[in-house]
Amino acid sequence: MLYVDENRCSGCGVCEEVCPTAAITLSSGVAAIDQERCTQCEACFQACPEQAILSVSDRSLVSQRDRAAAVAKSEPPQVSSIAARAAPALAATLMFIGREVVPRAAGFLLDVVDRRLASQGSGDGETKSQPSGQSRGPGAGGRRRRRRRGG
Repeated sequence: MLYVDENRCSGCGVCEEVCPTAAITLSSGVAAIDQERCTQCEACFQACPEQAILSVSDRSLVSQRDRAAAVAKSEPPQVSSIAARAAPALAATLMFIGREVVPRAAGFLLDVVDRRLASQGSGDGETKSQPSGQSRGPGAGGRRRRRRRGG
């Protein structure tokens, strides 16, 4: 059952406009719900800017504190329209970066580290150079090579 809290109602008429069955009328600056015409769709409940329309099963059993708690629980979280539109685009961008950019950047950085280690040599005066005409393919060389310490 829906009813109007007269203390909160400002008489703005938003609930009257959104009611699909025209069960809400404004009388003396306060909204009134015709319970016979009301279908309990709660369109007015969600549209009321003052949260003056409450949904309860028995009006006489609900105290003022319980009404405030019912309103607080029933309010949906407010999400700005910019955030709602930006979230899918942001998610798609992060997925692309994770799938495409990060693996390529990691491969590039590993190749740079391999080249630096190869240019330093093995540490005993020998430098290993690659014969001309042969290119180092991915996975060849430094990452799989291990240095052993002499005893």
